[in-house]
Amino acid sequence: MSPQLATRETPEEEPSVVRAEKGDCVEAVRLIFAPLKQKDGFRHGAIGCPGSGKTHGLRKVVAAALDQEIVDVALTHDVKGADPEWYGYYCRTVAECRAELLARERHAVFRGDVLTDVACDVEGVALKGKEMLQRERLRVLLNVGELKDALTEGGKGWRSPTTLWFSAQARSLRGCFTWTVQQPKRVPDEIWDQSTTIAMHRVLKRSVNYLRNTLELDDEMVAVLPQLARGEFVLYQPEADWNGKVYRWPA
Repeated sequence: MSPQLATRETPEEEPSVVRAEKGDCVEAVRLIFAPLKQKDGFRHGAIGCPGSGKTHGLRKVVAAALDQEIVDVALTHDVKGADPEWYGYYCRTVAECRAELLARERHAVFRGDVLTDVACDVEGVALKGKEMLQRERLRVLLNVGELKDALTEGGKGWRSPTTLWFSAQARSLRGCFTWTVQQPKRVPDEIWDQSTTIAMHRVLKRSVNYLRNTLELDDEMVAVLPQLARGEFVLYQPEADWNGKVYRWPA
């Protein structure tokens, strides 16, 4: 597949209706990257219904990690649609990824090819990242565009064991892991336990009871989620109370 630019347009900004302290996205990025102070890789996800801005926000995080040289290279699995959602050096498969181009571009986007039935599974991308971490000692960010691609049907088991390895063990090698998912109930327990931050975007009302009653997340934080405008999010930190702030990624 020849290189191309992501073609999805940024929607017009929705007005905010949430009455909460507005946070600075510079602060949000600092919190997301906080594990690096202990020389650990960060594990960050984004949850939200379609159109909530979670992928747009994750693009900002991945770009910041590359721009600030927190990671040497990012590997993105992006097979959701005919058009890419991510910018980078486009490859159909891991086998087609050329080392010299990856070294220059620093961000490989693995697409498969829906027009010719070329598949690219997330396990292959994760294995390449693990090899680069262990053998080449590069700081690798594995970015899974849709976490469900790494999971079994129902979202509670793992179809890609190496993706789980990135969530659980890669941090000791300065490996980082990012992901998105639409429904909170599709997130495995390991992800809730191992993520260092999660950007919680707008969710449907039926997800609120799951977040509040099953996961026992902060009531005030959960109550805000259905009201969030596109691009707005709160930052869930498993080791800290909600800071009461609503952030918004710039266009």
